[in-house]
Amino acid sequence: MYRLYCDGLTLYNDRLENLKILDPSVELEENKTGSFVFGMPADHPYYGLVRRMKSIITLYQDDYLLFRGRVLDEEIGWHNEKVINCEGELAFLLDSIQRPYDYSGTISGFLNLLITRHNEQVEENKWFTVGNVTVTDANDYIVRSNIDYTDTWTELQNKLIDLLGGYIVVRHEGYINYIDYLQDITLLSPQAITFGVNLLDLKRIRKGKDIATALIPLGAKLKDDEGKDTDIRLTIESVNAGVDLLVDEEAKAQHGLIVKTVIFDDVTDATNLLTKGQAHLADLVNLPDTIELTAADTAAMDKAFSSFHLGTQVRVTSNPHGIGQLFRVSKLSIKLFEPVANKLTLGGAFVGFSGALNGLSHVQSNILQTVEKTAKTASETVYNVEQNLLASIQVESDNIKSTVAENYYLKEDTDALVSSISTTVEHTLSGLEIQFETFQADIDAVAKGLDAEYEEIKKYIRFGDGKILLGEVGNELELQIANDRISFLQDGAEVAYFSNRKLYVTDGEYTHSLRIGNLAITPRSNKNTSINIVT
Repeated sequence: MYRLYCDGLTLYNDRLENLKILDPSVELEENKTGSFVFGMPADHPYYGLVRRMKSIITLYQDDYLLFRGRVLDEEIGWHNEKVINCEGELAFLLDSIQRPYDYSGTISGFLNLLITRHNEQVEENKWFTVGNVTVTDANDYIVRSNIDYTDTWTELQNKLIDLLGGYIVVRHEGYINYIDYLQDITLLSPQAITFGVNLLDLKRIRKGKDIATALIPLGAKLKDDEGKDTDIRLTIESVNAGVDLLVDEEAKAQHGLIVKTVIFDDVTDATNLLTKGQAHLADLVNLPDTIELTAADTAAMDKAFSSFHLGTQVRVTSNPHGIGQLFRVSKLSIKLFEPVANKLTLGGAFVGFSGALNGLSHVQSNILQTVEKTAKTASETVYNVEQNLLASIQVESDNIKSTVAENYYLKEDTDALVSSISTTVEHTLSGLEIQFETFQADIDAVAKGLDAEYEEIKKYIRFGDGKILLGEVGNELELQIANDRISFLQDGAEVAYFSNRKLYVTDGEYTHSLRIGNLAITPRSNKNTSINIVT
């Protein structure tokens, strides 16, 4: 199952008796360099060829590249056995320095700047090529600078991940090591984790140290009369009633007053700083739970499945714990020779049962259909699928939830969900919510037991406190309708609203023309602008 190489030489292969290693384990985590530790007996034929900080280590799980990195250090024991510690290939970015710079432009352009400078300083086997960049900024324009000499990995974390979120992922195609910067990873694991089947242990973790109920947002450094940066930063006082602090009163009542700060180096407008601060505070208040669990990896027993991989989504169902949803694999701890000791840490907002995809009793129609799909190889593949109709009502002390859904699975494999559409209505003491959910997975990958590209869209209508809220999960924009106000929200902050026959907008951009009373402002084909009086 596993194969280990050092600079292309085979260090371990379970089919070769003379190539043995001791107690190998891998630790992988999103936006971390990762590590791999293994031992070598003194009689290993390549015992003396492993070089610190130089040798490139690659570990394969079947045909999947599980780890690539370098030897960091080694320890020699009583019997001359070696314990070798390796760090993942993102640690190569620690070997280069970003000299002082001043950048303005796109996110992709900034990442290219960092990686180009890195490649100029290191050996070819440590090079990266910028691949897919799907993380976005509201203005598609960022400003970054540094007067210090900082290593590339630290600069990438501080100036991209910490400010914009997203995930840094290394992707290998041929001899090219692509570095992708992704807003989200849309890969679905072929394995599900189910209570009573392969779920061995579970902990739901709620961390309080990162929660804040109040925030002081700080913008770019202010300029002096000569145009040079000062040590004073922009605040929101001028647009927040003279106060530089934002407070979430509901969270304050629950947790007390907890104040933190955040710096947006590229924000030079107080109104924009207010909007970004409100959105950031909403994230700090609503920190998601994480799930740490131990699950049996069925890939070790059933070759129809691939193993769990970092960043993929896994469907977890456990009735006793009230869990029935997708979680992202945010951390993996793998003992190569002790699969029962493997652990997964799953990240994501805990929402409980997701209605149509939970384990509630339902009526199955078992209607067999044939789905024809053209594969990427241009040949047609025919799959038999099973249609399951679901209609359920769940009544608890504080809510009533009803669901109607239509799910499609590969025939005779109830874990292999390929598509679903559902509507769920949940009635609570505080209001009513209607959820509309569609799910579609790459049927070719599902059938082969591989990580499958998928698309999941969740839209909702919420009624509560005399207001209607329309939105989509994962989309920062929402529409809120009240009896005296129609508001447009971005990341929970109001950026525009209609009230009393007037429109109030934080920022405005007109793509064609503007008319105010009899005054018309219209762009010309020669890129000039005309201002006319219209009668």
